[in-house]
Amino acid sequence: MNKLIKLDAQSMLSDSDMILLTPSEFGCYMRLRFHYWVKGALPTGSLSLSKLAGCSVGQFQDVWPKVGRHFEDDGDGNLSCPSLDEARAKAKRTSERMSEVALKRWRKVA
Repeated sequence: MNKLIKLDAQSMLSDSDMILLTPSEFGCYMRLRFHYWVKGALPTGSLSLSKLAGCSVGQFQDVWPKVGRHFEDDGDGNLSCPSLDEARAKAKRTSERMSEVALKRWRKVA
């Protein structure tokens, strides 16, 4: 899976949930999203999440009420990010479709 993540600046700048985040909340949110995109899961513990977010447990507990709304408990002891799950599924479909197109093109050449 491609580790590149697509960021839609226009959507983020027009989303009231994003606009109302403090710089600390936004930084924590983005770091957790990046980790989730690369690893596919987030732990549920505050200590682990604070380390991934790059802040102290105290700072993390201050920002988590707003940041935590963007993540869901997956029932297996991890947190998920539904919006990134959708983006990952879309990227996978696009990648598979482009691979099929490339294979067809190269089969014609050979």
